[in-house]
Amino acid sequence: MAIVEIRIDDRLVHGQVSTLWVPHFHVQRLLIVDDAVAVDENRKAILRFACPPQCKLSIFDAAKAAEKLGRRIDEGINVMIVVASPIPLLRMAELGYPIPAVTAGNMSRRPGTEQLAGLVYASPEETAAFAALLEKGTRIGYQPMPTSRREDLSPAINQLHRNQGE
Repeated sequence: MAIVEIRIDDRLVHGQVSTLWVPHFHVQRLLIVDDAVAVDENRKAILRFACPPQCKLSIFDAAKAAEKLGRRIDEGINVMIVVASPIPLLRMAELGYPIPAVTAGNMSRRPGTEQLAGLVYASPEETAAFAALLEKGTRIGYQPMPTSRREDLSPAINQLHRNQGE
């Protein structure tokens, strides 16, 4: 299985993912990693409806995703992982699945969040997860669209993590 992109977007599957990111990477399977969605049949049905027809859709919690990906179950196809926050990615990394690079696209502004870049707002817990991924060697960038320039988020993450720790 070729993981062609690991993307953080709290909308999970939506128009930009379906019409821009999927064709850009020739994605054949979208893998949603979200502990809450994995047990919510209504949300899973909505995401299946939103999934582009050329893609298969899998929805797993972080532990199951790390286990399945570690077994290389989709050898030979292009897979894009989509998560709503960095927290499930950190969990996967802690379970031994390597997370080499992450692209943050949209993490909506919510109470208790601070802006990292553009449309990326993180809570203290999310900022700590980003910082832990950086410590594990994960490259983290911000790129809202495939045609946008990728911006390195590590300086902003480190600064916000220091500020939130004070």
